[in-house]
Amino acid sequence: QWESLRVTRLWPVFEEWKRRLVEITPVWDFSGYNSITTEAISEEMKNYWDSSHYREEVGDLILNRLFSYQAHTVPEDFGVLITPDNVESHLGKVRNERESWAETNGDLVKLVEDLNQKSEIASK
Repeated sequence: QWESLRVTRLWPVFEEWKRRLVEITPVWDFSGYNSITTEAISEEMKNYWDSSHYREEVGDLILNRLFSYQAHTVPEDFGVLITPDNVESHLGKVRNERESWAETNGDLVKLVEDLNQKSEIASK
């Protein structure tokens, strides 16, 4: 889903949304490129039912992070409390992680780009 935001040129809007959210209140961010969200696509996904619906176990990890419960069960790279003080560095880190992910997942990047191009052609 993050790649679709990028190819449709909505990534800056997504970042601005996060900036505006943290002006109101600190927000836990579980999105981006981490050990949970970058699970390889397979027939039997461990963390997700589909591209946007995570499994109960991931929900438990989110709750554990939010409530500092069984912290040892939550991967260190999963969940960041973003605030006005750290939002820019966090967004930069996510952009860098995206670049690293794209270098090793060129086939998926191309798939999303091709699907977007077909969608643009079909909508004309």
